[in-house]
Amino acid sequence: MRRPNVSAPWVAVFMLACGSLFFAARHMAHSVWFDEAQTHLIAHQDTVTGIAELARTERPYPPLFFLAVHESLRLRDDETGLRMPAALFGALAIFAVFLLGREVADELTGVIAAFLFALTPGAFRYFVDGNAYTLLMLSSALSTLYLLRAARSNSFRDWLLYVPFALLGLGTHNLFIFHLGAQLLAGLYLRSSAACPPTVRYKRISVVMSGLFSVALLWVFLFVHGSGGSRPLVLSNLAHPDLLVTLAGMYLGPLALGGLIPLVLWCSLQLLGAVALFRRKDRFWALAVLIGLPLLAITLFVRSTLEYVAYRYVLGVFPLACIVAAVSWKAAPLRPALGKACFGVAALAYCVTGAVFIGWSSPDVFAFQDWRSASQYLIRESAAGEPVLVTPASGLLPLSYYYKSSGVAACAGGEAGACVAANFPEEVRPGRGVWVVWSTFANDNPVVARYTEFPASSPGEPETIIVGAIESRGLFVCQMARFRRVTILGIRAQACPPGIGN
Repeated sequence: MRRPNVSAPWVAVFMLACGSLFFAARHMAHSVWFDEAQTHLIAHQDTVTGIAELARTERPYPPLFFLAVHESLRLRDDETGLRMPAALFGALAIFAVFLLGREVADELTGVIAAFLFALTPGAFRYFVDGNAYTLLMLSSALSTLYLLRAARSNSFRDWLLYVPFALLGLGTHNLFIFHLGAQLLAGLYLRSSAACPPTVRYKRISVVMSGLFSVALLWVFLFVHGSGGSRPLVLSNLAHPDLLVTLAGMYLGPLALGGLIPLVLWCSLQLLGAVALFRRKDRFWALAVLIGLPLLAITLFVRSTLEYVAYRYVLGVFPLACIVAAVSWKAAPLRPALGKACFGVAALAYCVTGAVFIGWSSPDVFAFQDWRSASQYLIRESAAGEPVLVTPASGLLPLSYYYKSSGVAACAGGEAGACVAANFPEEVRPGRGVWVVWSTFANDNPVVARYTEFPASSPGEPETIIVGAIESRGLFVCQMARFRRVTILGIRAQACPPGIGN
């Protein structure tokens, strides 16, 4: 009996995907943060309708990812169950990137792109996060793959295969609509060079895209009409000089983890890859549209950039960014041996540094906030019935994931002193305390805060201002405990007892 022929590239990609799952499992133990607590709340609804409704009002995203998490939580209702779907979608995305690279260039490019994709720490960070971004990368890579195939062959079969992957993207994230628009323009560009009459050249892509955009517009109408979150594109930002910094921060965001050396190597590979693709005029401009248009539109839409605060929104373009970097080995036609050797060293160094970072990092490296340790501290230190005030209100949900108490309430950062004073009724002041949990979330860096989406509501008030507002009411901050982007203040109405102090 003849054995099936399994090529070495497929084996390499399969081993890479299995390795990603192994290391993802090692990094799933860190504390949940705000988005993940939202995911848990949404996915815990009993019905599909309940999941879809809460997803629309809370996140707001389409429900597809939350349905997957719902099934995962039925098997294991903890941090691992919450994050396992993202890890599985990330492993599948490795295969999708390999296939996309093979379509754009060749099989070797696909293998290199798959390794770059899996070993970029900022991308791997979402393999261990209860969020929809690995599913977004998977749907973006697969829809782009079948768009390129369909635009090249114009066969009815390839166009039919493109449709479900485009619908997968629409069901995953509301920002995929910008990728869909870019795919329409790229497809029209690729079809424009076909040697056939215009009526035949554009017929099938017009039919397919008309159907997809009808579905997309209907979804947008129902979403906005049902009070889902929405905002306009801020076109005035096109003239703002910060836009270039914004675009660079969004595109290079996955390099936020890992250090300066990977960033230098990545930028070099991107430039060489762009040169290599420019020699293939058809693919260069199509990929430029598929990367550039969503990057620009999403940046204008979310008005957010730099670090992990924003780059997750444009992770849909990251598979193509890996293709650009991978194809750079074709950028030296005059001295191909030397060029390939230099590329091999750069790509290998990039992958090794990424692998070392992922392999040796503790789980906390990929965490936003440590609500689990904060809740354990409260359980240990607080007395029964003592109020717990969370500021800003975004910290209420992730704290409640671990800290089960009816005495937890939200408080605006600028009103911390008044909130604390209001929770000290005169008859119970002696010997009683109030706890303030201050969440700095992710925007505590002033450079990052300049570009963030909600500068007025996060990161909360500086520590000195909160402490000063409390002490100005005649109260005493007797305990202070700091965790990852979470600070707990223990406040008494009288002088701190002996042995307890700041």
